[in-house]
Amino acid sequence: MRTKIFLQIVLFTVIIFTFNFVSTNAQIDSSAVAIMDRMSFAVGNLQSCSLTLKTENDILDARLGSVTFSDNARVYLKAPDKLYVTKSGDKGNKEFYYDGKNFIYYSKDINTYSTAPAPTTIIQTIDSIHNTLGIDFPAADFFYPYFVDQLLEMSDNLVNLGITSVNNKKCYHIAGTTIDKTYQIWIADDGTFLPVKLSIVTVSPGSDEHYTALYEDWVLNPTLQDSMFDFTAPSDALKVKFSVKR
Repeated sequence: MRTKIFLQIVLFTVIIFTFNFVSTNAQIDSSAVAIMDRMSFAVGNLQSCSLTLKTENDILDARLGSVTFSDNARVYLKAPDKLYVTKSGDKGNKEFYYDGKNFIYYSKDINTYSTAPAPTTIIQTIDSIHNTLGIDFPAADFFYPYFVDQLLEMSDNLVNLGITSVNNKKCYHIAGTTIDKTYQIWIADDGTFLPVKLSIVTVSPGSDEHYTALYEDWVLNPTLQDSMFDFTAPSDALKVKFSVKR
């Protein structure tokens, strides 16, 4: 599920660039894999972190054409069993809480909340909640231990396009393709190997879906109190049942 989420959330059109830099035969660049592995190791070994995620998702509408939806999220994670996300944007204002035992979804706009029992780790909870309730989690894929391996299994090409700049930050520029998507990943060239930007474009016929994400304001291994992952319902909030994914 993690790679599927990632490929729905994180890739950008680079086919033109890829054709300019590599041959048309499928190839996997070992230097690109090494950089991706460094990123996965760096993120996977964090004991705690916080970051800001800014996303834009262009979706093809039958009447309006390509429509852009934007979201901003602040993510707080404490391994192995604590997660808090606050999101605002075109799809509403909401919060996710995971305290090691329960997952809580709170809608600020309509002042309702739902709870569900959750597994004992962040990764297991992300999988379970996505599969049963259809909820996606910002930045989730980078925290999976086998993220790079599963991405490689789906990729026809993966290349290192060299050093570029994203918002004045030097980054390794990685690009790849799958059967129906192209993607780009920008990874910080500052010794941290943290993800900086991700893009996906769906290139299948009849689709015009673009997704872009910026990962900013990383704080590595901060001291996060357990209480910040506990949800206290407002006195006037209404508890409602989750709608199970069908």
